[in-house]
Amino acid sequence: MSEQLEKLIAELYESVETERLFSETLSKIVTYLGAAQSHLCLLGKDNSSIGLNFTANMDPSFLDEYHQHYVNIDYRLKLITKSPVGAVMTDDQFNTKEGLRSSPIHHDLFPRYDVNRIMGSNITADGRLGWFGVTSVRKDGTFSKEVMEDFSRLVVHARKALQLRQLRMETGERELVHRSSNDAPTHGVIMLANGETEYVNQIAQDILDLGFVRIQNGRLVCRNPREQKKLDAVHRRVRNGEAPLVRLLDSKTNTTYAVQVFNPLPRFVDGRLEPARWVTYKIVVLNPQDILSPRTLDRISQFFGLSGSESAAIAAVIALQPLSDYSRVKGVQQDTVRKQLKSAMTKMAVNSQKQLFQVYERFKVFE
Repeated sequence: MSEQLEKLIAELYESVETERLFSETLSKIVTYLGAAQSHLCLLGKDNSSIGLNFTANMDPSFLDEYHQHYVNIDYRLKLITKSPVGAVMTDDQFNTKEGLRSSPIHHDLFPRYDVNRIMGSNITADGRLGWFGVTSVRKDGTFSKEVMEDFSRLVVHARKALQLRQLRMETGERELVHRSSNDAPTHGVIMLANGETEYVNQIAQDILDLGFVRIQNGRLVCRNPREQKKLDAVHRRVRNGEAPLVRLLDSKTNTTYAVQVFNPLPRFVDGRLEPARWVTYKIVVLNPQDILSPRTLDRISQFFGLSGSESAAIAAVIALQPLSDYSRVKGVQQDTVRKQLKSAMTKMAVNSQKQLFQVYERFKVFE
């Protein structure tokens, strides 16, 4: 991979932080590939609105006119969306003879906006339709093998950069909603910059003082080896642009920690993705008494006609108490507790503990 191509890929990831840089980077990509125009986009969740949309060297009115008059008659879309994600195609693969002969896209729209030969890829991500394409300078232009190979490398990282940008936007929206509805902080926040502790709020400091988790070598670690493996797995997932949530259990105190990790801006260095220069952790301590509402539990028990033992069994699950601990405290066989839990879930018409939690959350509205 050339040094210039590596720099372009790095700039794609830098654009995640500063959205306007996407178009600037696209312009550089167009120049590097010897192309004329470029279009990079990812639709919204409903796939009917544009979520992220960037162009280079393209008349702004082209997309407006296309979406207003041509998108509903564009026969190529079905072929493109059915193509493998990330596969590089030229218009020979998504045009048809009948389309070339009769479609006003080829005979009216493209000629007016100097859209010549097209090379592109389906970059659908997370259920959102996406496209990354470039056009040739000449009407009879072709794309060399080398250019197609470089474009193929760019496609992978352009798609990932859009995913990361979308994640940044959604995370920001969630944070805005959270701040507007909660004046007082409800969770611990730890920010690390270049492996050094940049910020720790008081809730996070109180959690660290408990000793179950701590900051070591530029990341959050856990004193329990089994739970540490969960954190290791989460840190690997974060490098792919995810914001995973992990449950850590301190069996000595029966305390559950919910931890979410953000690494929103990885860097592309020496041909590979490297962790971001800063990482954020959100931590919430979940004690059974914190998350279990007796009033809500009573309403569920009355509504579904649960017995006392069945109600107590689902209460243990909702309180994140291991059934082995619950059965030992109650002085009953663990198999008996499982039967009570199964009976309760049958009455409630739920098939998993996840669905049980969902029912509990919905019934909290009746408090």
